[in-house]
Amino acid sequence: MKNTEAAPANRVSKLPNSTTIVHTRAGSVLVNCPPETLKYVLANGHEVPRFIVLPEDMPAGRELGSTGFVRHGINYASIEFLLYANYFVQNRLTRVIARTPEQAARLAVILQETLVGPADPVEFDGLAWLQRECRAVSYFPKISRPPLPEDLCRIECLDEAGIFELEPGVILEVGPGGDELSFYEDGSWIATVSAAIQGTPQPLALAPARPLLLQQLTLQFIGGSDGFDPHGITTCFLAYLSNDVETQATLFDTAAFMRQRLGNLGLSASQISEVVISHLHEDHLAGLPELLLMGDHRLRVITSDLIYRSLLRVLSSMLALPLSETAALFDYLPLNPGQPLILGDRKFEAIYAVHSIPTIALRVNGLYYSGDMRYDEAFFEDLVRQGVLSDERRDRLIGFAEGADILVQDAGGGTIHTTVTPELLQSLAAKGQRIVLAHTAEGKLPDELSAYSDQVEIARSGHVIALGEMRIKSPDLEILETIEACPLFVRLSMEERSQLALQAQLQFWQDGEWVMTDGQTEDGCLYLVHSGLIEIRGSGQEGLTFVAGRGSTIGERDILLPGKLDHHTGRATARGDGQLLRFERETILKIAETLNLKAAYERADWLGRQPLFHHLQWVSLLDLALDFEPRRLAKGRTLFRYGDPGFDSFLLVSGQIDILSAREELVDSMVGPSVFFGGQAALYNRLRNATAVAATAVEVWALPAPVLQRLQIVYPPLALHLRAVELGRTGEVATPVQEENSPAAAG
Repeated sequence: MKNTEAAPANRVSKLPNSTTIVHTRAGSVLVNCPPETLKYVLANGHEVPRFIVLPEDMPAGRELGSTGFVRHGINYASIEFLLYANYFVQNRLTRVIARTPEQAARLAVILQETLVGPADPVEFDGLAWLQRECRAVSYFPKISRPPLPEDLCRIECLDEAGIFELEPGVILEVGPGGDELSFYEDGSWIATVSAAIQGTPQPLALAPARPLLLQQLTLQFIGGSDGFDPHGITTCFLAYLSNDVETQATLFDTAAFMRQRLGNLGLSASQISEVVISHLHEDHLAGLPELLLMGDHRLRVITSDLIYRSLLRVLSSMLALPLSETAALFDYLPLNPGQPLILGDRKFEAIYAVHSIPTIALRVNGLYYSGDMRYDEAFFEDLVRQGVLSDERRDRLIGFAEGADILVQDAGGGTIHTTVTPELLQSLAAKGQRIVLAHTAEGKLPDELSAYSDQVEIARSGHVIALGEMRIKSPDLEILETIEACPLFVRLSMEERSQLALQAQLQFWQDGEWVMTDGQTEDGCLYLVHSGLIEIRGSGQEGLTFVAGRGSTIGERDILLPGKLDHHTGRATARGDGQLLRFERETILKIAETLNLKAAYERADWLGRQPLFHHLQWVSLLDLALDFEPRRLAKGRTLFRYGDPGFDSFLLVSGQIDILSAREELVDSMVGPSVFFGGQAALYNRLRNATAVAATAVEVWALPAPVLQRLQIVYPPLALHLRAVELGRTGEVATPVQEENSPAAAG
């Protein structure tokens, strides 16, 4: 049924980030749904689509940082706010088209946890009162009860032939490869669009970088708006809470596209000490998968036990991974009401907030964060009269923020968020010195509230607020932090990093200015992104595009092998104003000698040619290449035996490895290149469950157990890939496509 004619212009609307809207008689159809799609829809003047087509699942292990609904850390099934817009604004149901029943079941789990909370009352063991509170807050008069996921959407599936009927006579047909969608009305073709996810997704807005002079308590807002505001970034902020000037920041909730938004502020994910998750609504959670799967270090996540269990179910369903593997992606630090968490000189305390799903409000040192609480003392009194709140619970809610230096208060309004009134501001003003209203698209206080303008401010993107004594942070220390954000340079000793910082030349670049272009190698210098973002576009039509933030390098490949252009850095262009650290060629060559980089050069180039690794920047490939230990085996040699301790995982570069059972029977054969094997024993501390023999002359690269531990910290995507490969062989997750020749058991 495929038609090669061009679709009528009024039938197809292209949006950024691999999303498309197809306009049909049955209503508009959205293909793919990454975070902030609703913002793009509204910003471009489109009606909210009635239908959403989910992407095909990405098998775990095919691409780094990609599995289930997620591609390179971005969830392309972020449908929550489109459901809200259709149901609460348009008064209609959204129809979601899943590719498979299994995918539909996973999405149903996500919606249950994020829209309602845990379905099993056992999860609320000892907290039944909290479940009653959530239901009271989310009560919707129109239906005389709280809305359920099935009120907001209907999840349906393609039939076995890949066809879906939107309404009688309006048909969606999926092509054989799964990435081509064709639409027909009464048998006549109207459009064919691609569902392929390509390129680096772009946020609609970035927070402006503003001067950050650290004081005793400093907050830096990445965003301060809500999920409906097409011009704002959803609320999340960094808090510098320690008296130690070198202490990393605590991130409160996670807006989407975190790596780019951090980079635009001159920050990298490695500068985040921990992430606090107040609750699981999409506007507070969207950026977490990217930090977990594409960040440059292992994260610590702070929330309550109840929310943590929900979080695991959401991430597990999003990533199509077992709960155990999802839990292995980060370190969990519990923060339960009545059980403070002490981290150095920071004391975290929590209380369950009044919201539609389980949510924590918390205090840490002089900061109070409400976490989307509906703070309304008259509403609290009403809940007491209804028997939903006890007097003691009401008093704890009202008194929890007492004495805080800065109160960050949700101000979204409506039935489940705080509405700003004179009474509210009077109450909050009595609790703390400074009030920051967040989660609102409003730019200023209404005139009738101007009496509080000296004490109240509204958080906008990039907003900075600070109290207390100045903590002087020298430019030299900031340069050193940038050097330590580079995975390659962090291999140097502290003394060597300090010496490198002294040799850095700070350069300023304006928006659109070229840092490097194709063929420009005469400079001979290495550049390290210090602040802002640099777009790195590969040479030729097939060149990939990266958006590099703080700690990313440019030009190292040409220094190590002069005259050979880096196809990953064919052109580097400043995106917005920024700063780079410039290092002379002689300085980098000395580091190359110290780290033996030239020996790893060819390995890095080889990794870059493999589909699994080609999305990584070349400096990351070089860093990884240093971890691999090349080994060559003649035909017939044994690499490891059944029952041996396993201290290494292996990457097959060339040749064929035969896998034998305990009885020396052939289980399967693996043929290179780019096949991982032997990881079960090393990853899970088990004995080898097979014997590996070279069927031909073989080259393998070993990853020793200490390196695997480093990968968990520095390269979470690769660590996840190795675990996914091994689980695929045991049947716990789908076997990756490029591993289809792999044995069922491989060490």
